[in-house]
Amino acid sequence: CVKIHRIRFKCHPSDTDRSDKFIGDLFLYKFFIQSQASYSCPSRYIVLKDETNHTVDDLQNIANLASSGFQRATKTVEIATPTYYANLVATRDKK
Repeated sequence: CVKIHRIRFKCHPSDTDRSDKFIGDLFLYKFFIQSQASYSCPSRYIVLKDETNHTVDDLQNIANLASSGFQRATKTVEIATPTYYANLVATRDKK
């Protein structure tokens, strides 16, 4: 998961928005999720290997739901919760 500050999407009336129809790659399966309403900084997800054989919509829904489980925030966060916790542990380990 990578935070990208150069890509901007229009605000969508729904809570969450995903963009996989117009931005793509021939060799990688990647998608962008904007997990917060009126928050214009999306997160890019790249699927390296899908061993579970989930559908495309299932993977996007799982990634979107994973952004709402961060216990330190009352709203959804921009990247998946396990990524946030891994970043906190790595930052704490450096000190």
